[in-house]
Amino acid sequence: MFSRLSQWIVVVATCVSISLSGCSLKCWKRYDCPDPPAYDEGLLVEYADRGLKITEPEPNVCEEFDFSNLPISPDAIDPTAPPEDLYWDLTLEEVIHEALQNSEMMRDLGGVLRNPFALATIYDPAITYTDGRFGEEAALSDFDAQVTGRAFFEQNDRGFNNVSVGQGGFFKQDYHNYELGLSKRSATGGLFALRNVTQYDNNNQSDSALFPHSWDTYAEAELRQPLLQGAGVEFNRIAGPNSTPGFANGVLIARTRTDISLVDFEIGLRNLISDVENAYWDLYFAYRDLDAKIEARDNALQVWKNADADDIVGRAGVQDADQAREQYYRFESEVINALHGRLVERTRTNNGTLGGTFNNPGGVRVAERRLRVITGLPATSGRLIRPATEAPVARVSFEWDAVAMESVARRPELRRQKWVIKQKELELLANRNFLMPNLDLVARARARGFGQDLIGQNATMANESAFQSLTDGDFSEYQLGLEFNMPLGFRRGHAAVRSSELQVARARAVLRESERHVLYGLSNTYADIDRAYQVMEAQFNRREAAYAQLAAVQQSHERGAAPIDLLLEAQRRVVDSNILFYQARVDYALAIKNMHFEKGSLMEFYNIAMAESPWPQKALEDALMRDLNKRHHEQNYILNDDVIGRTLQMTDTLSKPGEEEVLVPPTPSAAPPETPIGTRGIQSESVPTTTASPSNRPAASPETPSAPAMARAASIPNPLRDNAAPVTRSATTVASKGPAVKSPAAESPAPVEAPIIRTAGGDAPINFGGGGERDGIWLH
Repeated sequence: MFSRLSQWIVVVATCVSISLSGCSLKCWKRYDCPDPPAYDEGLLVEYADRGLKITEPEPNVCEEFDFSNLPISPDAIDPTAPPEDLYWDLTLEEVIHEALQNSEMMRDLGGVLRNPFALATIYDPAITYTDGRFGEEAALSDFDAQVTGRAFFEQNDRGFNNVSVGQGGFFKQDYHNYELGLSKRSATGGLFALRNVTQYDNNNQSDSALFPHSWDTYAEAELRQPLLQGAGVEFNRIAGPNSTPGFANGVLIARTRTDISLVDFEIGLRNLISDVENAYWDLYFAYRDLDAKIEARDNALQVWKNADADDIVGRAGVQDADQAREQYYRFESEVINALHGRLVERTRTNNGTLGGTFNNPGGVRVAERRLRVITGLPATSGRLIRPATEAPVARVSFEWDAVAMESVARRPELRRQKWVIKQKELELLANRNFLMPNLDLVARARARGFGQDLIGQNATMANESAFQSLTDGDFSEYQLGLEFNMPLGFRRGHAAVRSSELQVARARAVLRESERHVLYGLSNTYADIDRAYQVMEAQFNRREAAYAQLAAVQQSHERGAAPIDLLLEAQRRVVDSNILFYQARVDYALAIKNMHFEKGSLMEFYNIAMAESPWPQKALEDALMRDLNKRHHEQNYILNDDVIGRTLQMTDTLSKPGEEEVLVPPTPSAAPPETPIGTRGIQSESVPTTTASPSNRPAASPETPSAPAMARAASIPNPLRDNAAPVTRSATTVASKGPAVKSPAAESPAPVEAPIIRTAGGDAPINFGGGGERDGIWLH
C-alpha cells in the first residue's frame, strides 16, 4: 500500500515540477538572448527589429499576378495613326455587352479598394444558398437521416465488501458494448429511430451465472412526436427542428435569405448597367467638349495671325495681337485638359439622383479609361474607345399614372423589403409556437435476445444464441408514454414574440417610407425629362444665335467696323454655347435613362434577364401568373429592340424593325419664311405624344389625346410654334432611346402632328458633330 502511494506522489511531483519549470523560463533564454544586465546593445536592437517586423503571407504560385496582362502605357497611343487604327467605335449596347461579359463584380470605380466586401458579385447568391449555417442546404440537412454507431470495450477490476460478488468480493469483468442506429426527423417534427444494441459480458461471477460469458442483444424502434411545441409542418419548415426562441433557421427562412441575395444581386447589376451608361455619356460629352475647344482654339489662332498681320502693316494696335494671343493660349490650355483630362468626380449612381446626375468627366483620356475599367477592359490599349451612339433628342413622354404604378411594382428595393417583411412574419409565426409547453408522445417497441454465443452455430434449444433468441421472439417489450415540460411564465417566449412583432412593424414602416422615396425620385426624374428637353431646345437656339453673331461680328471686324474685343467675345460665346448644348443633350439622355432606372425597367430596356437553374413546371406556371398580374393595362412599357451584343443598325425611322414608318419632312411650300441673321432658331411643334400600351391591351386613339397630355403640351412655351410646319406620321409611336413600339390601335393613317427639331434656314449648313455638314438637319 505504501509503495503504491509513493508511486502516485512521485508522478504528481514530477508533473508539477515540469509545469512550473515551463512557467519560470526567462524570455531571453527562450530567444537566445544573454542574461541581463550583461547584454549586447546591438543584439537587443536586432531582436527588437525582428520582433516588430510585419511578415508578408506566403505567395500562392497559382494566384500570382500575370505580368503579361499588364496594360500598355497611355503614352503608346499614336495620335497620328489612321482613324481605323486609332479609334474603336462602340455603340452603347456593345459597351453594355462587354461589361456583362467581363464582370464578376458589379464594379464601382474605387469601391473595390475602399470596401471590397460591400460590392455585389456573381457568386453572392450561390454563397448565400450554400452557407453552412444559414443556407437552404443547411436547413434541409436537419431532416437528413442520421446513422450512428459506437463500440466500447471495458475491463473492470473491482473489490466489494461482499463475498457474493465475483470471487470472494473481487470482481473482474470484460465488457463490450456495440450500438448501431438510424434516425430520421420528419416534417411534422417527429423523430423516428431504429437501433440495435449488443452487449458482451465475461466475468468471474461463476457461482450464480448460467454461462461463463453471455451475449445480450436487442432491436428497438422508437417514435417521439411533439404534440404542442415544435409540432406541425408549418413550424418545422419555418424554424426547423433545432430552433430556439428568437432564432429560426428553417427551409422557408433560408429560402427567403436566398431571395433577398438575388434581389441584392439584381440591384448591383442594375447599378452596373447605369454606371456603364453614365461612363458612356461622359465619354461622349468629352469628345464633343474637345471638338468645341479645338474649334475655338483654331479660330483664336486665326484671329491672332490676322491681328499680327494687321499690326505689321499698321492697321491694328499691339494690344489687339496680345488679346488674340491670350485667348489662343487660354483655349490651348482648355484643349489640353479636354484631351488628357483631370481626375475629378465622374457621373455615377447616387450622386444627386439614384441613377446619376451628369458631372463633367474631365477629359477624353480620363473618361475613356473609366469606361474601360467599368466594362472590364484593360485600362489602356492601342486604340481609344469612341461612342458610336448619338445622344437622343426626340421628345419622350411618359404617362405618370402608369410609370408610378410600374415603379412601385418593379423596383427591386421595394421587392427586397417585401422579402424582409415576409421573413419577419415567418419568424413571428415560429416564435408564437414557443408559447406552448413541450408535450411529446413517446413510443418504443423492443425485441431482445440472450445466449452464451452471439450467433451460436452449435446452439441447442436449451442453449440458444443471442441472435437466435432475438429472431424467435423469446423476449419482447414495449413502452408508451408522454413527456411534459413547461417553463413557468414563458418569459423567453413572450420576449421573442414581442421582438418579432416590433420587427414586423419596423419592416412595414420601412416599406412605406421606401415607396414614398421611390415616388419622390420618380417625380424628380419625370420633371427632369421636360426640363432637360426644354433646356436642350434653348441651348440649340443659343448656339445658332452664337454662330450667327460670330459670323456677323467677323464680317464687321474684317471691314474694320467692329473691334477685336467683340470678335474674341463672340468666339467665347460660341464655344460656351457648343459645350452647353452637348451637355444638355447628355442631360436629356441621362434623364431618359434615369426614368427607366426609377421605374425599374432599365434591365428590360436593354433586354437583360437573370436566370436560375431550371424550375419545376409548377414554379413556371406560378411565375407566369405573377408576371401577367403585374402587367396592368395602364402600365407603360418602353422597350428597346436592340439585343445586347448585336451591332445596332442605325436607321432614319422611329419604328420597330420590319415596320414601315418614316418621318416625312415638310414640303418646300410649307417651309417657314427666312428669318434674319441673329434671330434664326429652331422650330418645334410640341404636341401630345401617346404612349404605347402592352401588346395584349388596346391603345388609346391617337385622334383623342388625353386631357393631361394636352395640358402638358400646351404648357410648353415656344414662341415659334405658329411658324412650324406639320409633320405626318403613319402611326402613333413612342419616342425613346431605342426603336419605338408601334401601337396596335394606330392602324388608321390619321395624320398626327409630331414634335421635331430642325433648322429654320434650309440652306444654312450646320454640324451636329460626327456627321459632317448637312442641310436642314433632322434630329431623331
